Amino acid sequence: MITKPFKAILLFVVAFATISVSSCKKDSDNKSASTISAKVDGTATTFNTNAFAATGSVNGLSFTAVQGTAANGSQISVTINGSPVVGKTYSNTATSDDDKPVIMFSSSNADDDTFFNDDDAANQATVTITSASATRIKGTFSGGLSEFSLDGAASKKVITEGTFDVAIVQ
Repeated sequence: MITKPFKAILLFVVAFATISVSSCKKDSDNKSASTISAKVDGTATTFNTNAFAATGSVNGLSFTAVQGTAANGSQISVTINGSPVVGKTYSNTATSDDDKPVIMFSSSNADDDTFFNDDDAANQATVTITSASATRIKGTFSGGLSEFSLDGAASKKVITEGTFDVAIVQ
């Protein structure tokens, strides 16, 4: 069961990803390019267009979101609660919702399918922070995702070998 604070953050992430990724402009002061890559169902994909991280809060709960767009228009967003902790792995198997990540993938197909963390025990979503500063965040991510579907016929995506090294926008 998804808790109310988790729903609020999830809703904000979807809105934030849709608005900010499509309206973000490149930061000319950024000395190092931001990169996000992953295998989506086994296909290597880079999400380097408008790749960035941002921090914010919803109903008093803070979060850090990493997002980017691929050349084909698909988008990925990786969100954790709070500030990133170097060396910490956030996982769907965590007892506390504060330690559970949200991974979202939006395809570029005509239906604009959107996929979120799957509850499949064999392929839980995980995010590990490998480096973090006030201006940059690096890490890895992976997991099984299910399509957000109102009719119950959810298709799936598997994200593997995900990495990010992105600037944090202020």
